[in-house]
Amino acid sequence: MPLSKKRSVTYLLLIAAALLAAYSLRFVFHPMTEDSLLAISMMTLRWAIQVPLTVAWCVSIRRRILNTSIRKMLLTVGGLLLLWQVARIIKFDYVIVTEPIGRYCWYSYYIAMILVPLIGVFVVDHIGKPEGYRSPVWMRYLFIPALFLLGVVFTNDLHQLVFTFPSGFEAYNSGYSYGFMYIPVMAWFFVLALFFVIGLLVKSRVPGSKRFQTMPLLIAVFGISFWTAYSLGFIECDLTAVDSLIIIMMLEGAIQSGLIPSNMNYRELFAKSTIAAQIVDGAQQVHYASANAAPLDKALMAQAQQQPVDLGDAILHSQAIHGGHIYWQDDVRAINDLADSLREANDTLGESYDLMKAEVALRERRLEAEEKSRLYDRIAREIAPQLNKADALLQQSREHPEKAKTLLSQVCVISAYVKRRANLILLGEEKPLTSARELESCLRESLDNLRLCGVITYLDCRCEGQCDVKQIIAAYDLLEDVTEKLLGQLSAMMVTTEYAEDVFHLRIQAGCREAVSAPPVFKLNGRTIRCESQDEDLIIDAMIEKGGAQA
Repeated sequence: MPLSKKRSVTYLLLIAAALLAAYSLRFVFHPMTEDSLLAISMMTLRWAIQVPLTVAWCVSIRRRILNTSIRKMLLTVGGLLLLWQVARIIKFDYVIVTEPIGRYCWYSYYIAMILVPLIGVFVVDHIGKPEGYRSPVWMRYLFIPALFLLGVVFTNDLHQLVFTFPSGFEAYNSGYSYGFMYIPVMAWFFVLALFFVIGLLVKSRVPGSKRFQTMPLLIAVFGISFWTAYSLGFIECDLTAVDSLIIIMMLEGAIQSGLIPSNMNYRELFAKSTIAAQIVDGAQQVHYASANAAPLDKALMAQAQQQPVDLGDAILHSQAIHGGHIYWQDDVRAINDLADSLREANDTLGESYDLMKAEVALRERRLEAEEKSRLYDRIAREIAPQLNKADALLQQSREHPEKAKTLLSQVCVISAYVKRRANLILLGEEKPLTSARELESCLRESLDNLRLCGVITYLDCRCEGQCDVKQIIAAYDLLEDVTEKLLGQLSAMMVTTEYAEDVFHLRIQAGCREAVSAPPVFKLNGRTIRCESQDEDLIIDAMIEKGGAQA
């Protein structure tokens, strides 16, 4: 049997033995003695057993019940039961002059008889409700009839509506009868008591099940059976003591069955808890420890009082409590495993990053090489005719040294075009637009090299603003086409160009050493350019627009 159940059974047996002893003192020893002092001693001993049991129950309620509202109500019930028991003692056992003190002690019975069932109704209403729950406002109006009934009872000497005394107040203890107001007083007691019992049985239903918790049910059956037997005259006893006992048993049954939350069995709960914790006194002696709490030395406890201590897979914490300290360990193995996994993932990601970085760098170098190769191929493809012609002229200069100067001069003209043409290709790859003055630089360098061939040159260029690189390439290709086809016949060349409204106006006037009977055909972006012949001069006019050209 668990320790908590053993302790509960032990307490129950002790209480039962104490009540049996009190019962024996009333029904066995008291009638058998004629000694007044002994009789008073037995009565005192009997109540010294019953009253402290009620006080002990009240003390346990204050220590066990968690819900503040229910705890206050149960303590009020305990106080009313103590008042009932004390009034009973004074009335029957210790009052020599029975009138009027004894009579008002009798009236005070009804304080508990009227208020305890009412408080029981509030207790039932609070069962199963959260902390801070407040009963509906309408329930508070129940105190109005309760106070009215109490007022009627305590003013009975004035109107005798509850109790009547035909033989006078002096014979109240034996010669009295009941008035009509006694019926609502007892109806109030029985109706609210019945409501309390029924409400407790309803609340005793286990959630999700059709069965009742047995303890409140058994106590309710016992109480109803007792009150029925007493009313029929089958039982004679001290009704105050038995009623107090039944009320306490009903409430205690609700506590023991879990209907009213309490802090019972916390020792076993702490011992079986999965939290590694232990409670020590001021001398660092362990009083309570959970099942998986590891032993701690005093030096480690002292260190934990200053700050949490890292134990590797756990963190030791400390908190001061009344009479000592509590130490508990937070299991951080999962966190450590996660941190290790994160470190491994970080290392893996670092290696992957370095590998990806190397791959990206390699890819960049490969793309750069491919881009350079593409540009070189494009340059070589677009200036291949000029390169071939330059190679041919160089070959002729080696074969005919006497013509080397003239041939090399022509090579310089072609080389100037090759250089500038390659620069224009690279410039067009970077950005589609550039300064229109770039054409002036190309034309000027080519014309300067033409002077090496004995050609008189003139350049008039009015180019401002931004233009399409393709327009510059088209204009420069046209000049190179004219130059190459007339290179051996040129004596002079005058070039004028103007850039306005996104259009190049290019005019080339080539002077030849003799009249040209059949002018060559010149091309501009695949289209034939009109050439006008005037004696020894050839005049070419072209308009170069974006995306096309006009002769």
